[in-house]
Amino acid sequence: MTDRMLFHGSHDLVLAEKVAGVIGCELGRLEITSFSDTEQRVRVLDDVGDKAVFVLLSVSTPVNDRLIELCLIADALKGADAKKIIAVVPYLGYMRQDKAHREGEAVSARVIAHMIEAAGYDKVITLDLHSDASAGFFNIPVQHLFSFSLFSDLFKDEDRKMVVVAPDAGGAKRAQRFATMLSSPMIMLEKTRSLEKVHVVEHMKLIGSAGGREAIIIDDLVTSGQTLAKAARALKEEGAPKVIACVTHPVFIDVTKKVLSDSDIDTIYVTDTIPLTEDQMFPKLKIVSVAGLLAEAILKTR
Repeated sequence: MTDRMLFHGSHDLVLAEKVAGVIGCELGRLEITSFSDTEQRVRVLDDVGDKAVFVLLSVSTPVNDRLIELCLIADALKGADAKKIIAVVPYLGYMRQDKAHREGEAVSARVIAHMIEAAGYDKVITLDLHSDASAGFFNIPVQHLFSFSLFSDLFKDEDRKMVVVAPDAGGAKRAQRFATMLSSPMIMLEKTRSLEKVHVVEHMKLIGSAGGREAIIIDDLVTSGQTLAKAARALKEEGAPKVIACVTHPVFIDVTKKVLSDSDIDTIYVTDTIPLTEDQMFPKLKIVSVAGLLAEAILKTR
């Protein structure tokens, strides 16, 4: 790694240390100052001249602040003569807004892609985008990683009947791939979200039957937890003896902990793409690390 360096954002130290441990390198140093009006100032403290530099930063809550930090770091590295700058973004916010659902809406995912390019990044490495189509908004290479193998490893030694559940039509392709890895059947939930109210599901219907099998819901992210809770209730009513959720990005809000704790979900696995506080943890929640996936992608980048 003498010709490459790994830096991290102000909220990403824990995951960055895990990745650096796998790679076998020290972390680069940045001075990130926040002013009273929330403006940020970034300064590179290490020599990055003629090196490939990787910046690990999740664009999570507060999303706008984190996005600006990601862009400022790139500009600082450009000014310090970095040879190549690669954004390692475990969770990339705004990617759910990949189309205009109503007249007059911005296609936010496209705007964010252009911002990251303009900041000076040469490549993006990210994990489980909400839609594969989002990668097409970038004019720079995007390496889109998936958490399937991390979650499937949790069940590979299990000798029990399971069914994989897609939480909606948009997640059917993801669920089918996961079901194939587990050699299990797949069923789907049909849901309609409110376009006027955020985090509100107006209608949900189970297509298919759990048939007495343990149900594994696979999804890219969880926010309020309402969809997972309603899905678990429907699956238990259809005869599933156990409901397990495997969700890549824990985009938790204030109500998430209570909703999931009180739900019929037996266990929910999430990854560490977004750092969680102790207050956000609860007994049903288990963390799976993506450090190995990210480290492998970094080591293969030339």
